[in-house]
Amino acid sequence: MSDDSKRIYNACDPFAPATAAYYHDCSEARGSSALTPQFQRHLAQTKEGTYLRFLLSGHIGCGKSSELAQLKDALDSPSQPSDTRYFPVLLNVSDYLDDYDADITDILLAIVTELAATLRDKLGIELKDSYFTNRFNQIKEFFLSDVEISKGELPLLGAKVEIQRLKQDTTNRQKVREALRPHMTTMLTEINTVFDATRLELQKVKVKTGEPPYKDFVLLLDNLEKLERIEGPKASLDFQRDLFLGHAQKLRALQAHVLYTVPLPLVFSEDGAQLRQHYGSEPVVLPMIKVMMRGTRAPYGPGLACLRQLLEKRFHPLTLEEVFESEALDFLLTYSGGHVRDLMFFIKEACTYGTFPLSLRVAHQAIGPTVRSYSTSIPEPHWEKLAKLDRSSDQKIPVGDNDYLVMLKNLSVLEYINGGGEDTFDLAAPWYAVNPIVREMRKFKDTVNRLTQVSVP
Repeated sequence: MSDDSKRIYNACDPFAPATAAYYHDCSEARGSSALTPQFQRHLAQTKEGTYLRFLLSGHIGCGKSSELAQLKDALDSPSQPSDTRYFPVLLNVSDYLDDYDADITDILLAIVTELAATLRDKLGIELKDSYFTNRFNQIKEFFLSDVEISKGELPLLGAKVEIQRLKQDTTNRQKVREALRPHMTTMLTEINTVFDATRLELQKVKVKTGEPPYKDFVLLLDNLEKLERIEGPKASLDFQRDLFLGHAQKLRALQAHVLYTVPLPLVFSEDGAQLRQHYGSEPVVLPMIKVMMRGTRAPYGPGLACLRQLLEKRFHPLTLEEVFESEALDFLLTYSGGHVRDLMFFIKEACTYGTFPLSLRVAHQAIGPTVRSYSTSIPEPHWEKLAKLDRSSDQKIPVGDNDYLVMLKNLSVLEYINGGGEDTFDLAAPWYAVNPIVREMRKFKDTVNRLTQVSVP
């Protein structure tokens, strides 16, 4: 593998949020507002003494973490010195929580722990909180060794690594929950006390000449949408309803500006409309980058150009033409369906073959693992529904149909906005398309042919 190939292979890590150097604003091609200005507009309109609860959703791998990283930078470094500055706390809940076994107490514990750690690491602020220090010392027997316990008090500012151990320890994680649940009301009150102390400390921060002071802090909870149950789609949706709707009062009780990432199946379920009633805002759904026209599936130039610009930043100083033959790159862009993580997977796989510029044959090989995955993972009942969606005139999915919610989750169906036309309602409404790789599979084509023959009089 050449040095250039290795560099691009690693620059296209599908699980790493885009760095500032790699980030590219694709909002126009997505047909939606960019997250950062949209969040900042809402934040600017939120009156003093009240707090913004902002909901973000989207397909797995569509770019939510990259957008959150961009938002984090924008909050801390306003484009104009006169703009309001906020101290961002970006909490990746996956650092603390088991995706398949999480509880509201785990989330609250992670929030206060990450806040203290971020303040210490970024600003040198050490929060001294007797309540949580006492709580940590009451439950530390569940996650520390006898030697570590004997070292003395576990302060709030140093608890992060220790609390993270609970992610790997099912038994003691449950013991911690049982110890904290009876104190939930007090715990929420004390978290807000920590928030008040944080604001006081932020007011004392000495900023550099020309920099605005911090007005407040903002919590950005990433990967919260990944929490589910392993028993199946219905169990996962029931858990997500309980977390975001059943525990909404607790999540709203946090007296801070918070962005929660919420699961797409819940947003599109029959209970999805309740999210706005509980949190005061409509979930913002990050769609695919539109690479095809609605209905005709003709190439959508602006979307394909956006993906090219995104890749140019990762390939630099090499050009697109130096890395891929023209037909090969067109092929990968088309069959990514505008899903950024899948495109990154394809590029990485392609880099393991041959030398630059990579050929169309290599591009075909690069999507091979994804083709094999779909060929063995799509349930039999889904094929007819996929075919019906592809043949439909409006390219909509039935509300509350669990099969389609599963398809959105496993990416056999992709969501887009900006369907064309001048009508405001049509432009704002989402539409859905069968994943272009699935659409080329023999099983899909046979199902479409069968439905076509049945519909012919």
